[in-house]
Amino acid sequence: MTNEYLLPTIPAYITVHLGKPYENADNVTLSFPDYIKGVANATLDADMPREALIAIIYAQVSFALNRINSKYYRKQKQPFDITSDPEFDQPFVYSGVSFEDVSLIIDEIFTEYVSYIGERTPIDANVCYDTRRVCSGLSFEGSIELALNGKSYEEILRYYYGNNIYIEKNAELFGLQTDDLLYYPLKSGDVGKEVSGLQIALNRIASNYTTINYISDIDGIYNEQTNESVAEFQRIFDLNITGNVDRATYHKLMYIYDSVRMLSYLVNEGKKLSEIPDSFRGNLQYGSIGNQVKLLQYYLLFVSVFERRVPPLDIVGVFGEKTYQSVVAFQRAFGLEADGIVTEEVWNTIKSVYNTLYNSLPASAFAETAVEYFGNILLIGSEGAEVRYLQEYLNTAAERFIGLQRVRVTGLFDEETERAVREFQKMFGIKETGVVSSTTWLALSRIYDAVKAGA
Repeated sequence: MTNEYLLPTIPAYITVHLGKPYENADNVTLSFPDYIKGVANATLDADMPREALIAIIYAQVSFALNRINSKYYRKQKQPFDITSDPEFDQPFVYSGVSFEDVSLIIDEIFTEYVSYIGERTPIDANVCYDTRRVCSGLSFEGSIELALNGKSYEEILRYYYGNNIYIEKNAELFGLQTDDLLYYPLKSGDVGKEVSGLQIALNRIASNYTTINYISDIDGIYNEQTNESVAEFQRIFDLNITGNVDRATYHKLMYIYDSVRMLSYLVNEGKKLSEIPDSFRGNLQYGSIGNQVKLLQYYLLFVSVFERRVPPLDIVGVFGEKTYQSVVAFQRAFGLEADGIVTEEVWNTIKSVYNTLYNSLPASAFAETAVEYFGNILLIGSEGAEVRYLQEYLNTAAERFIGLQRVRVTGLFDEETERAVREFQKMFGIKETGVVSSTTWLALSRIYDAVKAGA
C-alpha cells in the first residue's frame, strides 16, 4: 500500500488552536513560517548558541509537520492542525516579535525537516523544555550544553533522535498559487524566462507595496533595476538585503504574490456583490443563508488577508462552521463579545474594518485582471468568448514586447491568431504548438495582469 504521507511537502498555512484540544478557544490560521516563529518566540533566546538554535528549530518544524501529515487532530474531527498547549504539542505565542537572527534562520530552513533514513516523513520530534518533567526527546538545556562543547546541529539532532536520521531538504511548499512563475536562485546578470517571471511578480507586488519600483522592461535580464526592486522587497520583509533571489526571498515572494492575487480576486468579487444592500438587515448566525451571508463572508475573507487572527472562509451564502469560526475570531480580535452572532454592532464593525483596509489599497491594486482559464483547449477553428479574451491578451502582450504581433479581435481562432500564439510561446519558452492550453493561458494572463497594473 502506498503511504499517503511519503511526498515531502510543506503546507503554506497551518491552523492553530489557542488552548487545550477540547477547550473553547480561538483558532488562528497563519503561514507555516510565522507559526514556527511563534513557537520560537515562546521558547528560544537569541543569545543561545547558534547550533543549538538550529537544532531546536529543526525539531519544532518536524514536530509540527508530523502533526499535520498524520492528520493527528483532523482525524479527531477538530478544525485545526495543532494546539498551543505545551502539554499536548509545543508552546506558541501569537503575533509576537521575532528575534532577528532567529527569524532569518527560520526563513532559511522552514521547508526542511528531520526524517529517518529510507523514509520521507517528518519524525515526531519532541522537545523537552521543562527540566522538571521527564520526557523523551531533545533536551532544551542539553542541546545548549552540546553546542557549547562544539557539537553541530546535526550532531545534536543525532544525539537525541538516533544516527539513522537525516534532514530532508527537497520538500516543496504547497497551497500557494504561483503558476510556476517564480524560481531560485537568481542573481544579477542572469537571463531567461525565470527572470521574466520574477519581474512580472515584482511588478504585481509593487501594485500594493508602492516603495518597490516598477521594472520598466520585462525583458528577462536581471539588471540593476531588477536588483534594486528585489533589494527593496527584502528590506520591506526583513530579509537579508542582497538584491539576489535566495531561498528565503523566493519563499517570501511566493507568499506575498499569493496575497496580491487574492486581493485581485476579492476586488473583483466585491464588484460582483456590489448590488447586495450593505445595510444591516437582521442578525446573522449559524444556519443563516442568503446574499447577506455572502456579503458577510466576502468582508471577512477580505479582512483575513490582512488580519491573520481571522481565518479564511468560502463565499457560499451559508453560515456554517467556517463562518462561525471567522466571526468569533473577528469578534475577539476587535474587542467584541465572541458569541458568533452578527448583530448590528458586529456588522458595522466588520464593514468599518473592511472599508478601512479597502481604502488603504493604492489605485493600482484595482487594475483589471485576467479571467481564469476556462478549461477548453483553443486552436484553429475555435470561436467564442474564450478566443476573444485570448486575442485581447495577445494584443496587450504585444504592447510591451517587441516581436509580438497584434491580431484582430474577432472571437474566431484563425491563422493570424495561431501565428501570434506561436510567437508568444517561442518568446516565453513554451512548446511552440500554436495551441492554447492552461500553460499558455496562464503565461498570457500574467503578462496581461502586469501590463494592466501599470508595469
